[in-house]
Amino acid sequence: MTFDVTVLGCSGSHTGPGRACSGYLARADGHQLLIDCGNGSTANLQRVTRPADLDAILITHRHVDHCIDLIGMFYALRFHPKGPQPIELYAAAEVVETLTGLLSHDSTLGFGEVFHVTEVAGGDRFRVGPMQVSLADTVHPVPTVAAKVEVDGASFVYSSDTAWCPDLIELARDTDLFLCEATWQGDGDGVPEGMHLSAREAGRLATEAGARRLVLTHVLGSLDRNRSLAEAQETYAGDLALAEDLRSWLLI
Repeated sequence: MTFDVTVLGCSGSHTGPGRACSGYLARADGHQLLIDCGNGSTANLQRVTRPADLDAILITHRHVDHCIDLIGMFYALRFHPKGPQPIELYAAAEVVETLTGLLSHDSTLGFGEVFHVTEVAGGDRFRVGPMQVSLADTVHPVPTVAAKVEVDGASFVYSSDTAWCPDLIELARDTDLFLCEATWQGDGDGVPEGMHLSAREAGRLATEAGARRLVLTHVLGSLDRNRSLAEAQETYAGDLALAEDLRSWLLI
């Protein structure tokens, strides 16, 4: 068995040079889970798999840089050459209402024709093949969940969007790979509170969690990513990297 995660998009809030917004593909023993579906991410998805071959999708919150490509995914699955291809959709509160509002302007179609929707929140758990998925609420202006994916004792954690969050520290405790958002740089002067982490905060959070490897993601698309890496190194002494579109990490 193999267990890996591939970055499909890692730019925060808006696309960056050659980088799509949030999307991650977890694979284990032939099963595939797509986590988030931000703008541009499904173009990268189709470089590594077909939408109809996914087993499930998790959308962590309704901000468009994490969910807007689900509209295109709906059409790809609804008008598949072999007919509609149903799929499990686990979505935080307000996601489905936001996106079906976009569909209704030009179509009588509804998400229920393709997606079997389960609304999720922190504390929920579900399985996709051998992958056990556990969720925790994060600190963000809209309902948002972070996700831990485990297979045979190996795990990765994806923070989604969050400010400093004790529940996220516990979710990421001793994880093998921590994909942690690092939207801001510096000390946070002039940026909104209660929304995102800085690179230094991401490093500090990973250190407190004892994460074995930290990968910075959701770096604002206009920023110097090397500066983010340098700032995270001030607070995290372990294995550290920047997320890159189409880069994969093997966990088993």
